[in-house]
Amino acid sequence: MLIITINNYFRLFFLFFLSASAFAQDTIFTNTSQILLVRVLEISKTEVTYKNYYNPDGIIRSLSNEQIAKIIYENGKEESKFQLKQKTSGATSPLNLFVVEGKHIAINNTDISHKAAYKIMMKRDVQLNSEELNGALVDADSKRNGQIAFNIIAPVAAVGGIYFARQHRYNDPRQKMILRTFLISGFSVCVVSLITAQIYKSIKNKHIRKAALLYNNDIL
Repeated sequence: MLIITINNYFRLFFLFFLSASAFAQDTIFTNTSQILLVRVLEISKTEVTYKNYYNPDGIIRSLSNEQIAKIIYENGKEESKFQLKQKTSGATSPLNLFVVEGKHIAINNTDISHKAAYKIMMKRDVQLNSEELNGALVDADSKRNGQIAFNIIAPVAAVGGIYFARQHRYNDPRQKMILRTFLISGFSVCVVSLITAQIYKSIKNKHIRKAALLYNNDIL
């Protein structure tokens, strides 16, 4: 009877542990170096079921235990089942790798900005990078420069439009028309520049996410 009670206790504890982890940001490291940011739902003898962390209402996915190198929960604890598998198989699990999920990047179970990820990659000796990774970083840098340029042009255009408009702030109808022309032109260039800067930012971040995946492959 005591043994049955203890077994039931451990079952309840295990289910509670799993249900708590389902609401956390967990990381699955696969044997193919793919890294998944998820909410673990259940770990069985054969597979792990989970949902994409950034799409909690999406479909339930599963991975065979044989495909998993390790699972690290939000609190930093590692799933003991996969720790044991590593010790017995001699497999090593990747550390300090980027997790790329959609438009998000994380490292060590913490979301980071694209700018922070870019800085991490730029600290590495470029001689150690593959040509593809260096190419992606160059592309990201060029789009970053474009974003900076248009972010500078936007306020300059707005201020310039206001400045030149003030030179024609008289009651003369012709002067009023010139004033409106300068104002509209200045703010139009400002808006177009801000939109263009955001487009450059989106493309830059896309290159950074691509570089993050290439960076993972290079350091494995």
